[in-house]
Amino acid sequence: MAGPDRGHCRETLKEIELYLDGELDPAVESLVQHHLSGCNPCTQKTEFRQHLKDLIQSKCAERDLPDGLWQKVQALIDAPGPGPPAAGG
Repeated sequence: MAGPDRGHCRETLKEIELYLDGELDPAVESLVQHHLSGCNPCTQKTEFRQHLKDLIQSKCAERDLPDGLWQKVQALIDAPGPGPPAAGG
C-alpha cells in the first residue's frame, strides 16, 4: 500500500483552517474531504487542529473582556496605519 502523496498533503494542510471554519469553496472542500478520507496523517492533524480550536474557544468564552479592551482594539483597527516607507531606506 502506498503512503500518502506529500504534495496532496501539503496542499490539503494549507486549506485546513478554512476547511474547519467552513469557509472553503465547495469544490476545494470536496477535494480536502476526499484527501482526508484516505490519508490518516492528515486526518489526525485535522482532528488535532479542531480539538485545539475547540479548546481555545471554550477557554476564551469563560472570561469577560476587561473594561475598555474592546474599545481600545476598535480604536487600533480604526486608526490610520503608517505611511509608505521613505524612499532610499
